[in-house]
Amino acid sequence: MTDLSKAQLNTILSALDDQPRNPNTKDAALRAIVRHAERLGLSVEDLLATTAGLLDGRLSPKAWRAEISERHDEVLPQPPAETLPDDAAPEPASDEPKPRRQREGTKQARMIAMLKRPEGATVEQLAEALNWARHTCRGAMAGALKKKLGLTITTERVRCVGPNHEGARGSYTVYRLLAD
Repeated sequence: MTDLSKAQLNTILSALDDQPRNPNTKDAALRAIVRHAERLGLSVEDLLATTAGLLDGRLSPKAWRAEISERHDEVLPQPPAETLPDDAAPEPASDEPKPRRQREGTKQARMIAMLKRPEGATVEQLAEALNWARHTCRGAMAGALKKKLGLTITTERVRCVGPNHEGARGSYTVYRLLAD
């Protein structure tokens, strides 16, 4: 009936339903699209003929649905609006991401607490306290703390003549979290 791929049919179906859809087979996707076309009073061929802009990315799903409504004087079913109590006003959408909240007692929270100490922490101290491998501690500092949370971590290379506080000779690195 159509030479569209399963992925393309799923894109069309998702746009029709205004939510992500991923039927298991191409036939299942096509059957769902046929049901939508019947509900709109269109033939499947007419509906699929309007999908070029949607499939190549020129049209958003919302714009594509509006185009179908315009062409065929039919309004596609809209998802039900959430009802709010009379005294509750919807919050305006913001482009700023919500700030992340730190949960207490997590390994990440314990790591941050150790790095906030005046003496800071070494990778060995973090690994022992968190029961992690050393490379996991370094990765968590780089990924979770620096990249995701945007925290600033400083390093200080400490050289020692004799064995240091951890029994190592030579030098070690102390990591500290800058106070905001």
